[in-house]
Amino acid sequence: MEDKGTLIVLTPERFTARNPDHLALAARVTELLARAGVVPPV
Repeated sequence: MEDKGTLIVLTPERFTARNPDHLALAARVTELLARAGVVPPV
């Protein structure tokens, strides 16, 4: 994304907030990135 940031693709299919597996995966990735100091905790 050049100098705009980073795009992280979590699923091969379209991500949807109605899919509990997608939400769990997003929460886990957010937690791991926060622990690594890459993003501030939400």
